[in-house]
Amino acid sequence: MGMKRFVLTAFAVAALAGCARVSDVTKISGTIDSEGINEVNVIIPDLQIDTLVPVNDGKFYVELPADPTVLGSIAAANYGVEFVPDGTELNVTLAEESVVASKAGANSVQERMNEYKVRSMAIQNDFRAEVEQITADTSLSEEEKAGRMEDCYEKSVGKYVGYNQEVLDANKDNVLALFAIQNVAMEMEDPQLDSLLNTLSEKLQASEFVKTLRHSIEVRENTAEGRMFTDFTIEDSDGKTVRLSDYVGKGKYVLVDFWASWCGPCKREIPNIKAVYDRYRSKGLEVLSVAVWDNPQATKDTAKAYNVTWKQIINAQKVPTDLYGIEGIPHIILFGPDGTILKRNLRGEAIGEEIAKYIK
Repeated sequence: MGMKRFVLTAFAVAALAGCARVSDVTKISGTIDSEGINEVNVIIPDLQIDTLVPVNDGKFYVELPADPTVLGSIAAANYGVEFVPDGTELNVTLAEESVVASKAGANSVQERMNEYKVRSMAIQNDFRAEVEQITADTSLSEEEKAGRMEDCYEKSVGKYVGYNQEVLDANKDNVLALFAIQNVAMEMEDPQLDSLLNTLSEKLQASEFVKTLRHSIEVRENTAEGRMFTDFTIEDSDGKTVRLSDYVGKGKYVLVDFWASWCGPCKREIPNIKAVYDRYRSKGLEVLSVAVWDNPQATKDTAKAYNVTWKQIINAQKVPTDLYGIEGIPHIILFGPDGTILKRNLRGEAIGEEIAKYIK
């Protein structure tokens, strides 16, 4: 899917502009809507801050170092809220609907964060409303509904990614960039993503989040198409030691589906996998499902319900996804007879089309 641009309102554009820091100190004045609470906990992990601030007559005050590249939290009892120590004066209300606000407007990264959350939620709510409308339309066949659902999803993802790109372009020196990157990365090839990371401020590039992204890029390069498979070993749900090499590199083409029982798109791919399995298994194709990030019993129950009759590795959790740089599922890989990675991230009709190139 190509990236689609999202036109921002004048207010949103204004909120993306301006400097990211106005002082070396972030002054926080707060109130808490509860009796009997005499302190709040302020935490900024990246700055190694974890302190208790006294509450007097329902009010508290604290001064913190300014750093718009990190995220902090304030919590007490059942109340809590995240904030950006952006060097402006922040007002915090801890209540059932906790709020952080700054009077600095566009100069406040916190205010940009507030706007970002509002706009992101609006896009998601619009998507849900359209899905409900399609579902309730009795004039549509199930096939028509499925088509419109797909169009709705593509349109919403395009709008969401486009908005995040706008936010990223204007906030490459503060924590908002890290939120936006998570949502634009899915539309980028690794070289493009690596180039994008190079445009961030030096401090953001040194963050653990960016280091993790770069590690994932390196991992995917090591497990790119044309490379030999990377083996992994896990203890399955029955306590047995299982290796990918038990199935891959044994002289047959192997289609490996990394999936989970809770993943809707994963379950929608099962009929496509079954179709190629039925067509090509007598011609030398093996299929292997590898359950990741899942409860073993839920994996077994769902596999049975969806008539998964091919081989399975259950309870792999994060082991294979870390090794192969898999950040979203389903992720379907075709391995050659010698274990060479022939194609990654296959979906839908492309599964059968790819296999047909090798098995006649």
